[in-house]
Amino acid sequence: MSNILALVLAGGQVEELLCLTEKRAKSALPVFGMYRIIDFVLSNLMHAGIENVGILSQYRPHDLVRHIGSGEHWDFIGRRREIQILPPYRGLHGSDWYKGTADAVYQNIAYIEEYDADHIIIASADHVYRMDYRSLMQFHIEHRADATICFTPQDIGSTRFGYGIIENDRLIDYIEKPSSPLSTMVSMTLYVFRKNFLLDVLQENARAPSHEFGKDILPRMIKHDMICAYAFGGYWAYARTIDSYYRTNMDVLKGKIDLGNWQIRTNLTERTKKKDRVPAFINGDVENSIISDGCMIKGTVKNSILSPGVCVARGAEIVDSILFHDTTVGENSQLKRVICDKDTAIADNVSIGLEGEHTPSSEFKELLKSGISIIGRTVTISENTVIGANTVVYPGSRIDRSYVPAGSTLR
Repeated sequence: MSNILALVLAGGQVEELLCLTEKRAKSALPVFGMYRIIDFVLSNLMHAGIENVGILSQYRPHDLVRHIGSGEHWDFIGRRREIQILPPYRGLHGSDWYKGTADAVYQNIAYIEEYDADHIIIASADHVYRMDYRSLMQFHIEHRADATICFTPQDIGSTRFGYGIIENDRLIDYIEKPSSPLSTMVSMTLYVFRKNFLLDVLQENARAPSHEFGKDILPRMIKHDMICAYAFGGYWAYARTIDSYYRTNMDVLKGKIDLGNWQIRTNLTERTKKKDRVPAFINGDVENSIISDGCMIKGTVKNSILSPGVCVARGAEIVDSILFHDTTVGENSQLKRVICDKDTAIADNVSIGLEGEHTPSSEFKELLKSGISIIGRTVTISENTVIGANTVVYPGSRIDRSYVPAGSTLR
């Protein structure tokens, strides 16, 4: 695999995730307690033996850069192994920032040409899955493809994806985000290109008004070039919305994801200092939950995921919730279907998400209507506060009022 260079698309902002991505790239979003979403693609690359990786970052890269570090946690360090962060740079015009997925790769042609690679893997950092990229590369080479696009069968009918029609391993049609999906084969935003073919394609598209692989380049390539389709049958999740992010986390509690077999690596020496935390202390009731190191549980936790350092006081009850690092929950407080970001302090006798689950968000009606409440990082919630479901509390807020109706947005 030494003749393969990987480029990871990790720079996007996703407004559908509301305040969870207000100050971080989506690829740096915590998942399953101790991981970040980008860990999955980096682990796939590591297991395949791919030695050189470029990370195309743009939006709020601080958390992402700190998490990746030198790349040693995925073995991307050594004389011939490395990982590089490739941010955009401002030239004479603001338009020099990445204008799309294809433009992000185009701006890094000089980086690509540094390596004596025959093939380029381009992978999104926003997806959760475990794939053996060696099988993908074997498929691509045996079919003598100019490009190979990865698809997975998903009976979802969403307009948020790209869909392809496949015949005899060839991609014969593709539409990005159609009003009516033309198949059940969803693009994984995972591509393999012959290096020289990719460079030609990027040069041809450089003056186009739009610069997206799915929207602009793939439909055009299908007509003239050898474009193959690789079908992936394993678990795959694209956590783009609050509902899909929540569902992905809950899937691990339902046994749909075997993290032990996946062998996912993460950075255990980031700011969370997970490697220095004491083991979890549990003197309460825990049912079907993930409890990370450094947690202190004296209350009740059911069907929930707790990142390192979460403290749940005596009499508190956490149900169907996801709590990020170092959140504290006071005595006799109750949380139901809550996603709570880092370093948030919830005082005694607080209720979140138990009322108004059928009242959608007044500001984000289509994004928040399934009963999930979002609490941003470093929020302080005073004792005896009641917060209804489908509520968003933005980072740094202090909630002193006694009642917050369901569907509210607090900034």
